[in-house]
Amino acid sequence: MVPYVAYLRVYEPLSAFEDAEAARWAAYAEERAEAHDSVAVLRAEQHTSLTAVLNAPTLAAPIPGDEGAYVLREGSDLFVCPYDMRLRSWLALAELIDELGDAHLRLLAPGSLEYVSPEFMSWRSEHPEAVPHIRQQTWQIPPVWFLLVESAEREFYNVDGNLSMRMRTPIVRARKRVARAHSVVRRSFEEDPISDLIAELGGWLESFHPHSRVELDYAGLARLLGDLEEDTSPEDVAAAVSALAAGQVQEATSAYERVVTRWQAVRMSEYAN
Repeated sequence: MVPYVAYLRVYEPLSAFEDAEAARWAAYAEERAEAHDSVAVLRAEQHTSLTAVLNAPTLAAPIPGDEGAYVLREGSDLFVCPYDMRLRSWLALAELIDELGDAHLRLLAPGSLEYVSPEFMSWRSEHPEAVPHIRQQTWQIPPVWFLLVESAEREFYNVDGNLSMRMRTPIVRARKRVARAHSVVRRSFEEDPISDLIAELGGWLESFHPHSRVELDYAGLARLLGDLEEDTSPEDVAAAVSALAAGQVQEATSAYERVVTRWQAVRMSEYAN
């Protein structure tokens, strides 16, 4: 497993999908026992991603039935988090184009713009509201992600002989936490980039079914953090918001800096020889 990536996922109930797609995911969950093993699914997703990078294929329009998914069962309820690999790849390339511009990107990666097929462009224009169910971050976890969860929701699991951790919560609870944090930050600062990050994260959550589940997964990144039971990132972010709401700016700053410092230390592993 890739050791430096963390994930934020949304699992939607089958009722969130159109009938044909819902039936396909129900059959997928029934026929593939490994779909219920998140570690096995993560390995498969990363393998698909790395293979795509190595083969540098044209990014075509999403094809129903072409990708896998994470599956979560709670009692009789089934939740699905599709890979959305092609959509994620296209959005990543589009972001790179916006950041570098066509000319610079052609110099750095000749032919890369041709990887986006006309079919995909057409599909995207017809589905402008489509957003990926998965976000990923390398070498760190963005502090705003911790707004969504609480340490009481954490679950430890084993991956490749190492302990990792995930936290899962109903999306309605995550939305309330984000909305409160955004309100507090906006009241405290007229213009602040963190407020924009929180608003963008909240907008992403609003794209999904209200009965969905949100999961923050440390995945392979956990091995760089040390003792997971001592990680207080969710508490520190929550403490920063509460202190800010009470007008205790210094306390809020101290709590937030604890999170930033903790994950800066992890991020330095990217530059380790």
